Amino acid sequence: MATSPTVTWDEFFDSFYLRAYSGVGQDEAEAQALAAVRLAGCPDGGDLLDVPCGFGRHSIPLARAGYRVTGADRSESLLAEARRRSGGERWPRLVRADYRELPFRDASFDAAINIFSSLGYLGDEEDIKALAEIGRVLRPGGRLVIETMHRDLLVRIFTEQTWRLAGEGRLLLEQRTFDAAGGVVQTTQTLIEATGERESRSYSLRVYTATELVAMLTRAGFDEARCYGDLAGAPFGTGTRLVILAPR
Repeated sequence: MATSPTVTWDEFFDSFYLRAYSGVGQDEAEAQALAAVRLAGCPDGGDLLDVPCGFGRHSIPLARAGYRVTGADRSESLLAEARRRSGGERWPRLVRADYRELPFRDASFDAAINIFSSLGYLGDEEDIKALAEIGRVLRPGGRLVIETMHRDLLVRIFTEQTWRLAGEGRLLLEQRTFDAAGGVVQTTQTLIEATGERESRSYSLRVYTATELVAMLTRAGFDEARCYGDLAGAPFGTGTRLVILAPR
């Protein structure tokens, strides 16, 4: 099974995503972001890239902690929400960009973060392009931190159907199939509003193994990537999420 084309993701990362995810992970976002930056070894007040940044879940608390954060994302809708949430502050700087073609000079950042499962949308080769582009804008010795779901964990916890409340009386229903050999999840998400109105999006997403992602980082020009089980540096295993620290 192939991953979804760009047009599918452009339709997903719009008002639909905001309604489904604007409240997800907010309580943990600041602690998660600060832990990622500590793992990356970004100096206090350093130049930091959050890519993709979405609606500022991590960029905004990092900017408030004193980092010179640049958030890049392809979705204008999500960036508009990030600008609203940031309240017009100087930082984070928010830039519309595809992470395969970043509009920044070489060696612009001390560190970069890619967290909340932000790879796998366009398949292996396009993700390698994105990783190489992030590497290009890192300074020598700069580090990329990736935090994501991985295939071995998904094999353990996979369920075909789940639902949760998504705020404002809204319900999110998810129905899935999973090709464990190919590492591709096909998902249909349906938002059910309090009025009963329904809206659905379907997509196919690549979920990598740790071995695959480390090999992709090597191809993208990173050195000696290390795998952890969380952003505090716990051991990695099949029952943990995947955090990778990749030096440039």
